[in-house]
Amino acid sequence: MINFGRLRPWCIGSLAGLGLALVTLFPAHDARAWGLMNRTEALTQTDSPHLEKRRQGYGRLADVGTMDDIPLLLAALRDEEAIIRGVAEQSIWGIWMRANDTSVDHSFQVGLSLVEQKEYLQARAKLTEVVEQRPDFAEGWHRRGEVFVLLDDWDSAFRDFQQALSLNPNHFGALEGMGHCRLNRGDPKAAADYFRRAIELNPNLWDVYEALERAQARLEQNQT
Repeated sequence: MINFGRLRPWCIGSLAGLGLALVTLFPAHDARAWGLMNRTEALTQTDSPHLEKRRQGYGRLADVGTMDDIPLLLAALRDEEAIIRGVAEQSIWGIWMRANDTSVDHSFQVGLSLVEQKEYLQARAKLTEVVEQRPDFAEGWHRRGEVFVLLDDWDSAFRDFQQALSLNPNHFGALEGMGHCRLNRGDPKAAADYFRRAIELNPNLWDVYEALERAQARLEQNQT
């Protein structure tokens, strides 16, 4: 499964992966039914007793869901079915990565493309345009924070992740980024706290469990 949402420097991807991810999650034979669902229908299907309908409902929210649907999707991250957990996470990112502003969304896409091309200074400039145009768009701050990490500017990255979290308190990606920043700055105690908070929101962040172990190991070393 392509993780299009978590475009951290330790796991670079692209919003363009959204389409590929959804093709993987939704085979051709049910793509039409999935694509025609509106938000109300998608929300209804998330409560279906049939796994396939639930999968389609949760997945469709990536395109038609709103921030109001995030609590439902966060709860689905603890679903007993792995496919539902995966689809729910993809849909959370799908919602978070939309500014719902044509101009801003275009600039945001350009910024992500520049990251993929490793044009980090240009990406920083483009994402700065995004946050200046829409300072309330949490994902703009989060993605610019990732670029600051790629530029080895960890303090600026932390501030951007912090801003993203203040705008979106459920942003487990921002919490993870803050944890990496604190770890880089030699504060494993704070890093471990941020990693734990990210896992509390999304228990499927397997790489964050590994980062937490590293932070805890470093903390123990510092105490001996």
